[in-house]
Amino acid sequence: MSQKIWSISQLVSYIKQQLANDFVLRNISVQGEIGNFTNHFSGHWYFTLKDDNALINCAMFKGFNSRLDFIPKNGDSVIATGNVNIFEKSGQMQIVVNNLQMAGQGDFYAQFERTRKKLEPLGYFAPERKKPIPPYPSRIAVVTGANTAALQDVRITLGKRWPVELLEVYATVQGREAIESVVSALREADKLKADVIILARGGGSVDDLWCFNDENIAEAIYRCNTPVITGIGHEIDTTIADLVADRRAATPTAAAVAATPDYREVSAGINKCRDILESALISRLNQYAQLLDYDYSKLLGFKSRLQQLDNSINNSRNILSLALMSNCRNGTHKLEKIREEMKNALVMKNVEIRNRFSSLSALLDSLSPLKTISRGYIISQQKGKIIKSVCQIDENENIRLTYSDGKVDVRVVKE
Repeated sequence: MSQKIWSISQLVSYIKQQLANDFVLRNISVQGEIGNFTNHFSGHWYFTLKDDNALINCAMFKGFNSRLDFIPKNGDSVIATGNVNIFEKSGQMQIVVNNLQMAGQGDFYAQFERTRKKLEPLGYFAPERKKPIPPYPSRIAVVTGANTAALQDVRITLGKRWPVELLEVYATVQGREAIESVVSALREADKLKADVIILARGGGSVDDLWCFNDENIAEAIYRCNTPVITGIGHEIDTTIADLVADRRAATPTAAAVAATPDYREVSAGINKCRDILESALISRLNQYAQLLDYDYSKLLGFKSRLQQLDNSINNSRNILSLALMSNCRNGTHKLEKIREEMKNALVMKNVEIRNRFSSLSALLDSLSPLKTISRGYIISQQKGKIIKSVCQIDENENIRLTYSDGKVDVRVVKE
């Protein structure tokens, strides 16, 4: 007799019927740790239950989960009660849960707390040991999976924000090999003389991200001489690696933002500083010019007073000479000595003023725009205003160019 050939649908339907008729698998209660929890927009919950050796899919429909006073999360240890059956579309066995109760923290989170409590007294999380992030990096090393969305996010974000040399060090970021791979990649990245290291991994379940809670990765980050920024999972995900890192960012994109300034903000700051310096220079030039005018006026006044004094001395000498010519030779000598001392004092004062005048004139000359022009630069003006940018040029007006030996008007030609 020929063997009956079953269709896939017939086989799956038969297994489903057998499971439904098994009294043990109806209204069964199992304990496990929740993973891959999804609160679907329909109101239904989908998750996995696991222990150290096995995993099973679960579904809890809205009509049942609406009766609960809590929403479970990944890592929760729960007792689920329901019926075992087969979801025919995928052929996967699952538990359709009709009741759920907490059974305490899951093993993963207990392990997380054990690792945290072990490393905290050793200073792994201490704020004072965290290295500052360079404000203007030129080389950034990123440790992440090859051809991943996380890597692409980092590339795009850095490209938009700051011109930087990106050094990519690939690692396995999920599974049994992930720990050793990430540790090796971090050590390699630390030797590249980068300004900062980004350790990135896209979102995933607790299982997917669990390698980043390993103390070997924590130690590798702790031993890095280069500052490390982590961008692991989503904002709600916090790993041991995040706690050890010099800075923790919510996502890979946020990590790229934390590692770099925005060139647009930097450019605006430079332009502002340039305007402030230009204004200060003009103000200082005006101040020196005013001071020079003041000192020159004082010098002219001092020369006038010196001439008046000299005339007064000459007149006094003539008068004394006529009246006391025969008896006042000694007095005349004293008068000449006084006159000589006064003239010497005035000459020294005159020299001092001239030197100060020369010094201020040289300083004013060094700061003069004409000095700059004499070295080959020109000043471009339109409507009497200096042109600092092509955006200021009126195409309907001529531009006046000032050289060291003259000025010339030119016409604007639009290309």
